[in-house]
Formats: sequence, structure tokens, C-alpha cells
Amino acid sequence: MNLHANIVADIQHHKYETPTPIQSQGLPIALSGRDILGCAETGSGKTASFAIPMIQHCLYQPPLRGGDGPMALVLAPTRELAQQIEREVRAFSRTCGRSVRASIVVGGVPMHEQRHDLRNGVEIVVATPGRFIDHLQQGNTNLARVSYVVLDEADRMLDMGFEPQIKEVMNNLPTKHQTLLFSATMPKEIEELARAYLNKPVTVKIGAVSTPTANVSQRLEHAPEGQKLDLLVALISDEVAAEGTGGPPMPLTIVFVERKTKCDEVAAALREEGIPANALHGGLNQNEREAALRDFARGDIKVLVATDVASRGLDIKGIGHVINMDLPKTFEDYVHRIGRTGRAGTKGRATSLWNDRDSYLVAQIKQALSELEKGNGFVFATGKEARKEERQLAREFKSQLKMTSQGMLQTGTAGAVKVDDKYAHMAAATPATAGTGVADAAWDD
Repeated sequence: MNLHANIVADIQHHKYETPTPIQSQGLPIALSGRDILGCAETGSGKTASFAIPMIQHCLYQPPLRGGDGPMALVLAPTRELAQQIEREVRAFSRTCGRSVRASIVVGGVPMHEQRHDLRNGVEIVVATPGRFIDHLQQGNTNLARVSYVVLDEADRMLDMGFEPQIKEVMNNLPTKHQTLLFSATMPKEIEELARAYLNKPVTVKIGAVSTPTANVSQRLEHAPEGQKLDLLVALISDEVAAEGTGGPPMPLTIVFVERKTKCDEVAAALREEGIPANALHGGLNQNEREAALRDFARGDIKVLVATDVASRGLDIKGIGHVINMDLPKTFEDYVHRIGRTGRAGTKGRATSLWNDRDSYLVAQIKQALSELEKGNGFVFATGKEARKEERQLAREFKSQLKMTSQGMLQTGTAGAVKVDDKYAHMAAATPATAGTGVADAAWDD
């Protein structure tokens, strides 16, 4: 592939010997200068498939001059993913020295630190869309030298409301540039984005393009509010005990709760029972969040208790179990939560503890599971078109709801759910819909 000697040295330094399928297919195409529409899940090795050609591209460009913006730009949906990408870029450019400098531009850290790097000039910027647009608007950088663009996990960026920011960047790039778009799913919005901004792309597809929950077994368990913590402790303790007696290893587990304070309380309660656990929520500072994620990713801590800050974008290999101690308010948020497991072709589990106040959402989940059994995977899909379909299904489903004289909510094929009188009004309530979000503000839960 005629890779630069510095890149070859870094590949050898990290003892990378056998490329993954996405790397085998993607590297030669990217190095040839062609646009790519890549369909590959997280964990497939796609970061190296665009990072190595990106570094090579930068090495053969004229050097930056004063006032120049970056040569290459990577947009990612969340700061965690951006941090992972930046680490990999640095790993493959360590020998290049000042010839290829990378900077990360994400929310949650002071603007002035990023402003300094951008104004001094860096060849590669890895960014979340919202914060990068902020710097463009403040004149801290520009797009005049950008000739290599990567949209990573584009489906998630669109799902998180970043479409306007992506279009603003893409519409203001120099005419001559190479674009690589990667997505784990292929909703209609991604196809439209590819048609609008990719020039005769080569499609690289690795594995099945599936819904986020295709590999996740889901279980619902009724639990009065006062008994949830005991049930959670018992559930996790059983898995710890099974590992201690020669059973399967305790999987990395995320426990979702609804409030920051409860997040800390549950993590403390688990630690009191001898189960190492960290909390992750918007009340922690950046160093505390990164430490919690680092311990969890390394397996030093097997349980992460989190608010919805971790439901979108958190990507850590090996998460085997998602527990909803508190169910979210919307079905879409439920899909995103359980999508943290069962990734990159692996199997995962989701256990949800629910009580009467969750009856409407539980009825939606049961209906969706019933549709999934019939082969309708679209009920767990993502994207705007999927959300429209979900709302239509919700309207049809709601029109079939019947409250019996025994206080049972009859849900057609999905069965019946007992509803407490004080929650009965929810059966007639309009389903909540999640508004568009901005990943840079995702910690403000």
C-alpha cells in the first residue's frame, strides 16, 4: 500500500499484524483518494481504516502556514468517541512528530485550551460538531485547508440532532476534498447524506446492517420502588458469586437510574455489598468522569451506575448487561440505553425493573418485542424515519388500549398490564417524544 515509513514504524511498534476486514477493504480505497460509504459496527477496527490514510494524506500536503486551519477533520457524535479516535490517531502518528499534530475539540473542557491549539495550527482536528462550529464562529479555525473529512458514526450524529452542524461544515468545504462516512446502521437519512456529500463513493460493508437491539435479550421484571435496590444488589451479587464458583465471568454492567443523587447512592450501596462500582453523571467534573470510564473500560470496576448521560454514545467493548433500575420516560431512550450492549456482533442482555408508573412504556416495549418476534426489526430502529414510524405505531397501539373494570390495561397481542389508579391517566396520555439533543450538552442531565 506504499505507506509512509513513519506510519509503518508505528504499526510495528503497536504490534498490529493482521488487518481486520474493514481495514483490508477500506485502507486501499481511502489511500487511493476515493470517497467511502462504510457500513461497520463499533469494534470492527474502522478507526484505523480511516486514521492511517488520513495521516498519510497529511504527510503529503504542503505544510501549514500561519492562519491555516486543519488539513483533516473527523466529526464524531460524543466526546468519548472523539477521545478514542484521537488516541488512535496519536498512536499511528507518534513517529511523525510535528509533521502531523492532532487536537481534540469537544464540549466539557474550557474553550481557551482548544483555541490555543487551533490558532497555532494543527493538521488533524477530531471534534464533536457543536463545539467545532463554536470555534468556527469565533474565528479560531477555518475550513480552507480541509481536504480529508471523516463523519464517524453518522447515524448517531443525526439521531442526536447534529444534522444542521454537519451540513454547515460540509457546505463550506473546499471543492476538492475526500469524504469518508461511516455508520453502523443505514436509515434513510444516511443514504440522503451520502447522496448529498459523497462523490461516487465506494461502499464498504462489514457484517450485517442491523438494529441496535438485534443481539440483546430483553427482560422486564416488576418491582415496587422500595424493593428495587434489594433486587439490583441480589441480581449483581448472583453474577459475582457465579464467577467465584467457576461460572461465566461477571460481565461489564451499566445500571441506569433517573437522578444524579440516586446514581451516587446506588453506587455507594453496591460498594457496601462488596461490589466495586463507579457513578457517572453530569455532576462530576471532567477528570472524575474520565477516571470512572477508564476504570470501567479496563474492567477494574465491573459496574457503572449512570444517568442517561451514558445512554447515547458511550462505547466500551465488552458491556454484557444493561440494567434499567429506573426506566426512562420514552421508548426511544430505552432503545438507546439497551443499545450499549450487544454491539459489534456480540450478545448482550437488558433487564428492566418497572413499577406501575412505567405501565405505558412497558406496554410499548412488550408490543415492540411482540413485533420483533414476527420479524419486524424496524420497531427498534433509529433515525428520523424510524421515529415517525414509531409515532404512527404508537397512535395505532394507543387506539387499541382498553382499561378493564379490574384496572388492567389491555394491550392487544402484547397482553395486559396492571395499572394503579393514580397512573391510569397515562394510558390516555400522548406519548412523550424526545427533542433533538446536542451531545456537547449531554452531561447536563
